[in-house]
This record gives sequence, structure tokens and C-alpha cells, in this order.
Amino acid sequence: MRLVLGVVAASVMLGLIAAGCGGGASSQEKWADSVCTDITTWQSQIKKSTNDVKAELQSPESGTLTSVRTDIQEAVDATKQLATNLKSLDPPGGDAGAKAQQQLDAYAAQVHSTAAQAKQTVASVPAGATASETLRTLAPLALALQSLAVDTSTAIQSLKASEGKIKEGFDSADSCAQFR
Repeated sequence: MRLVLGVVAASVMLGLIAAGCGGGASSQEKWADSVCTDITTWQSQIKKSTNDVKAELQSPESGTLTSVRTDIQEAVDATKQLATNLKSLDPPGGDAGAKAQQQLDAYAAQVHSTAAQAKQTVASVPAGATASETLRTLAPLALALQSLAVDTSTAIQSLKASEGKIKEGFDSADSCAQFR
């Protein structure tokens, strides 16, 4: 028992010593990591929902509209969550951090607007709509989601092009590797 306590105490001490030794991520890197993590999580959900909707519309059967509505609602919920997460981030200090957060807030507002538009489009499909009517009504969503994907890429590239430490934060954050 004493040996176990001694090992635990030594481990805690080593951890405290290591934590006190230099380094760690900068505020810019932590912020960039949060941005990239949130966007990556959102992209995964959007990709899943989009693929599910495509599959359902290619082989429509009874319940297709309900399934499509569920998938779109999941995408809308993920998009709202992304906007909330991005707007709630504390920007890194300085003018560059404030400017980067303004860019991110503008992107988040656009994402939120697209989510609201998608929800309205799905709600506009009549309850007894045929598969072809449903497809015609929902087809514009594909364009809106593709546009949002391009806007996401543009937003990340714009943030990465920021001055100094913001750029370094994106270059250093592991979760931003896919955007390099």
C-alpha cells in the first residue's frame, strides 16, 4: 500500500513539475483549435445528413419525407450548434484576435441563416407530397449546403491568412491540419 501511495505521489509531483515547465499552447493556438474542432464536428454531421438524404431520395419509399426531415433537422441542429459554439469563443487578445473573431462571427451568422433557410424549405414540403415533389422542393438545399461548404473553406483560409500569432495558431493547432 505504501508503495502504491509513493508511486501515486511521485506521479503527481512529476505531473506538476511538467505542467510548470514552459510551453503549452498559446491563446491563439487554443482558439484556432476550438474553431477547427467545431467546424470538423459540424462537417462530419453535415456530410452524414447529406449522404443520408441523397440515399433516401434515390430510393424513395413510404416514410422518405419523414426520414429526410429528420436528417435535415439534424443538419440544422448541428449548424445552429456550430454558430453558437463559434460565437461563444473568447478571441485571442489584441486587434488581430478581435478582427479574427469578427470574421468568425460573420461566418457564424451566415451558417445560422442557412440553417434557418433549410428548415423553412423542409417545412414547405406538403405532408402528402410525392417523392418527385419532395425532390423538387428540397433540391435547392443541395446548392445551399455546397455554398456553405465553400464559405467554410473561405472562412478558414481567411482566418489562416490573418496576421502573426493568429496564423501561427492555425498552423500549430493539430485539429486544423486538414485545413492546411
